[in-house]
Amino acid sequence: MDINEIRRWHSVFKRDGELFEIRILCGGGKIYSGYFTDIEKALALLPSYDMFQIYFTVNEVKSACSSRKQFDTFLTVSGSATSKNDIEHRWLLPVDIDVERPSDVSSTDEEKGYAHKKACEVYKFLRDAGFSLPIVCDSSSGYHIYYPIDMPNTAESESVVRKFYEVLSNLFSDEKVKIDKVVGDANRIMRLYGTWGRKGRNTQERPHRMAKILAVPQEVTRMKREQIESFIEKYSIKTESVQHRAYNGIQGESFSLRDFIAKYEIRVAKELPISGGGTKYVLEECPFDSQHKAPDSALFELPNGSIAFKCFHDSCAQHDWRAFRLHFDPHAYEREKQDFSSQTRYRQVVPHLPQKPKYEIKDEIPELGKKWLSMSDIQKVDLSAIPRVKTGIHELDNNILGLAESEVTLLSGGNASGKSSWLNTLVCNVLQQNVSCALFSGELPPHILKAWIQMVAAGRDNLRQSQYGDGKYYVPNNISEKIDKWMDGRFFLFNNEYGNTWEEVFHDMKELLKANVKLFILDNLMSLDIDLLEGDKNNKQKNLILQLKEFAKKNHVHIIIVAHPRKSLAFLRKADISGTADLTNAVDNVLIAHRVNQDFLKAGAEFYGQTEIQKYSGFGNVIEISKNRMYGVCDVLVGMHYEIESRRFKNSPEERVIYGWEEPPQQSSVFDAHYPFSPEEEVAPF
Repeated sequence: MDINEIRRWHSVFKRDGELFEIRILCGGGKIYSGYFTDIEKALALLPSYDMFQIYFTVNEVKSACSSRKQFDTFLTVSGSATSKNDIEHRWLLPVDIDVERPSDVSSTDEEKGYAHKKACEVYKFLRDAGFSLPIVCDSSSGYHIYYPIDMPNTAESESVVRKFYEVLSNLFSDEKVKIDKVVGDANRIMRLYGTWGRKGRNTQERPHRMAKILAVPQEVTRMKREQIESFIEKYSIKTESVQHRAYNGIQGESFSLRDFIAKYEIRVAKELPISGGGTKYVLEECPFDSQHKAPDSALFELPNGSIAFKCFHDSCAQHDWRAFRLHFDPHAYEREKQDFSSQTRYRQVVPHLPQKPKYEIKDEIPELGKKWLSMSDIQKVDLSAIPRVKTGIHELDNNILGLAESEVTLLSGGNASGKSSWLNTLVCNVLQQNVSCALFSGELPPHILKAWIQMVAAGRDNLRQSQYGDGKYYVPNNISEKIDKWMDGRFFLFNNEYGNTWEEVFHDMKELLKANVKLFILDNLMSLDIDLLEGDKNNKQKNLILQLKEFAKKNHVHIIIVAHPRKSLAFLRKADISGTADLTNAVDNVLIAHRVNQDFLKAGAEFYGQTEIQKYSGFGNVIEISKNRMYGVCDVLVGMHYEIESRRFKNSPEERVIYGWEEPPQQSSVFDAHYPFSPEEEVAPF
């Protein structure tokens, strides 16, 4: 331990003659306690306990406790350490900023970096909110910030302190760092500065560190309870219980905040968990003032189901969840009231309304088999032997074994993330396996798509530089004709002149089964007209995805549907994909395309860590496996190299895939390094 740092702690935290307790946790439930007024007497004894966890009481202990047996010494205790009633006065308001990690282990350097960033945010926010300058300390695995206060040790003071922590946690806790809400007890103990944090084993990854004082204000300005209460009033969130009796005109249907966000396309910058199970949606901008950018406004869904909206600017203080909802749905509460009243009236005036026809319970049908199966009734299957096609991206195929029959994949990614180029490369790689596919694109004209796909199929060596611009390439006519011949009868592109109604496209998908199409690509969801499907926007999308699931399962095909994300300033996640949550819940795979640039490296580091994300700095793009139902693969990044000339994605810069239109070199076997699929990688195609 550092004796001088402990002396400094005493001079900063305790007044001359003030009684304080030092408590030592030895593990196994054994606790030593000692009361002191003289720091030197404590220091004469402390080195013997250097291998244990050492703490101190934050607030002033009543002088009567000096009559306990452990005065000026350390004794094992069970119930005679400092209690709430033993505290004379509250002089400090501690804020404990710690990282989420398994219990009884130290933080990694990377995790502690998250805590440091969060501590800076809290410090600046409270400074700007009028708080006095605090004492800042390194807790060993995180950070402590102490605000000087002058509050009596009463139940009212404890209530104010707890509300303060609740507000601070709602503002700043996220999936990586938490604002500890349990440090509000008057008798709270904190790690003694100048001693070691010895949680778990001392390893290179999770080292033991010494707790230290980092900064002390030159002048101490103590805040009164009224100042804390004013802060709470300004920044606390006012919740409203959601309606369960009649939502969307349906009796008993509960309100879904996530569906509300999707329905009105509310732009969410970041989605964060709330302690206890709730969710905080940080908005890109406040709907009442577009100048209030993230993270200044947010929606809160608390663990008890209640909902709140808060913009932390004074000019928006009057806007709560009710105002937020009415901003997007002006008749929401009026409609719910009418729904409830009308249903009540019908029950009173028309007691014998026609009932819904009862569901007819099916008897067991021999053709369908038993209704409830025993394990021996179910055919054993090797999951890896399920028919599928390879994507041609080796690391992706290694993780999910390719695109399995009877499944639906959702592909998303921001602008310029490489979605279209990846799909075009996929088309060529699938045709190489003698599997037919079809593509609907409601955005791009057929001749543009043909040019792009042919460039992928041709490869850099077969392209010619255009005379119309530097760095622009085209496919020569003789090569184009060979590619056409190779693709004809096996690749089908929807003619947009026939419109974009889902009924038209779905009808033609059924017809294309006759041409043995096994992979359907719908690019993208927003370009499909699904108005004829029942329900509101979210229910229409839900019905669409259920139809696709049933079609894929019944016909043993694979379907890829592209959905654009909502605009997000953070690292793109599955929850950022536009549309109803049923999309990502129902599909079998969710893939997210990222372009490797500074934004990716910075935002990705916050999610995966700096060390992991830097592994992909040498790639052009990344495909992220965000969900894979069959094998449970998630949060896996796959790097890809982008060949600018051909718009082709490759496994390595040197890779040269020879597709079926091109005669391979004489010395090459059909499974040499030029081919995307080696024999050991092959599985039964669709």
